[in-house]
Amino acid sequence: MDAATAITLFAFAAAVGCYGTIIGAGGGFILVPGLVVLFDFAGVEAVGTSALALAVIGLNGARVYDRDGLVDRPAAASIALTAAPMALLFAWLVADRLDGDLFLVLLGLLLLTLAVLVIVGRARGAPESVREARRAPLVIGGTVIGAVAGTFAVGAGLLTVPLMTRVRGLQPHRAAATTAAAGVAGSVAGSVGHSLAGNPVWSKVPAVLFGALLGSSAGARLAGRLSPAAITNLLVAGLIAAAVPLLVEAL
Repeated sequence: MDAATAITLFAFAAAVGCYGTIIGAGGGFILVPGLVVLFDFAGVEAVGTSALALAVIGLNGARVYDRDGLVDRPAAASIALTAAPMALLFAWLVADRLDGDLFLVLLGLLLLTLAVLVIVGRARGAPESVREARRAPLVIGGTVIGAVAGTFAVGAGLLTVPLMTRVRGLQPHRAAATTAAAGVAGSVAGSVGHSLAGNPVWSKVPAVLFGALLGSSAGARLAGRLSPAAITNLLVAGLIAAAVPLLVEAL
């Protein structure tokens, strides 16, 4: 990899890391399409490489959010309980068995669906009185989140933000913080699974990792300065902007 490509890849990963930490979704739904469309990665290579970056973004963002008291720890633990083993299983055994074009189409459609869920989720919330009694949906949601994150390297926040707003009644900023914490176990497990399957492009991993780390540090500092509405709008815009190039690339 030449120096210009390394610098460009580093800068792109830093921007994604900053954005992903602000919205609490890790940024994998931007990183994977970007690696495919801009840097000519195969779908499974983009997922494997992104999984490692997501683990770094998640660990760094979760640490800062938890320090600031924004994480709903019981909810995060309930999701992580099932998300981690499912992410490991699907990353190791499923992701690289999908046809390349089918993979891109499925991911593009998934992102558009998630955009709709986020829009619907911000208009709903659970009453305070039922938050403690509704942990089962979080455990079930963790199973789905782990499978999706392991297969597509899509950050848990894309699914967990609407889940948190509905089941736990959290405001978007706190939901983003909680999903960052909940996604750590799944991201680490997914990165292990993809590594076992040989999916990451190891020569380009350092640029992506260090860029993601730098960007996530900046994003964690900026997140508290944005309104809940701004965070949600950024998430929806990013989902749509990532989905369209993927579908165009595949079709």
